[in-house]
Amino acid sequence: MNSTPSYVRVQTFCLAVIATAVMIYLVYWLRPVLVPFVVALFVVSGVTPILEGLEKRLGVNRLIAAAITFLLGLALMVVLGICLWLSVLQMAEQGEAYRERVRELMSKAQIEVDQWFDREEGEESVFSDEKLNKTRENIDKQLRAWLTVLSAELFNLMTTSMVVLIYVFFILLGSVEKKDGGGSFAQIDDQVRSYLSLKTLISMITGAIFGFALWLFGVPMALTFGMLAFLLNFIPNVGPIVGTVLPLPFILLSPDGSLGWMVAAILTISTIQLISGNVIEPKIMGSSSNLHPVVILLALMFWGMMWGITGMFLATPITAGLKIAFERFESTRPIAAVFAGHWNALTPQTESTV
Repeated sequence: MNSTPSYVRVQTFCLAVIATAVMIYLVYWLRPVLVPFVVALFVVSGVTPILEGLEKRLGVNRLIAAAITFLLGLALMVVLGICLWLSVLQMAEQGEAYRERVRELMSKAQIEVDQWFDREEGEESVFSDEKLNKTRENIDKQLRAWLTVLSAELFNLMTTSMVVLIYVFFILLGSVEKKDGGGSFAQIDDQVRSYLSLKTLISMITGAIFGFALWLFGVPMALTFGMLAFLLNFIPNVGPIVGTVLPLPFILLSPDGSLGWMVAAILTISTIQLISGNVIEPKIMGSSSNLHPVVILLALMFWGMMWGITGMFLATPITAGLKIAFERFESTRPIAAVFAGHWNALTPQTESTV
């Protein structure tokens, strides 16, 4: 008699595992459609207050307000695209100086190594001119390939942004005011809106100061690195580190940079990221997402594997939304507690069954 309930529980568990695996595969397979749509949903959640403000202040209907919001987003995207393109052109103009700096460092390294081997083994030369020229050609190819990849990524970003803007326009056009203020969707929307507004404000300030500091030190593509710092700040823990590392090659290989200048530049940008991530952000945001850092890291790896860099941007708000949805049901409430860092949430249940 007792074997039947056990069999049912095992069957239910297996079906849940299979359903979860199928859902994960569908989310991965449908990423070309889901990624811009989900991004548009988060954008709509953030710009809805702007839309409602336009309706009230200008006295226009939803169509006009959505059109104004769409045009503002399009203008902002064009401005960002122009700024990024100007930064790429600046790097292309200064690329020869950086290549010459690399050649100079390689020549110095060749002299030092040759001198060392001459003293030890009496060899005339360690690196032949042919090998050195091939190495320089490979470096030039790598720099050109890096610029090509960067241009392609910027083009893909612009194309995806256009699709997102189209989604945003039609979602704003059909959006209505919330009537159930205590529903799951309303809570998720409020949570996401609070997180995005605070995170965007902090990221904008961090990116502006970061780019301005690089500009003061004369680092090329300062505007691009400032915008990358703004975007990467949406990726918890990992993003600020990557944003700090990206300009390091341009600082260390600067043709006119001294050792003191390099140390000052690196310390400045590192301090900006440390203060933003460890002082300002915790004080302003507090526990807006209410997720444990380990859960955030796992979410970053999972959504990064599923949707790439865009998934890493969306990992925290998606996980926070799932936590709110899990809290609405008694059976999944322990999972929500685990998301918040209460690792022993399942212990009372397991003890009661023994």
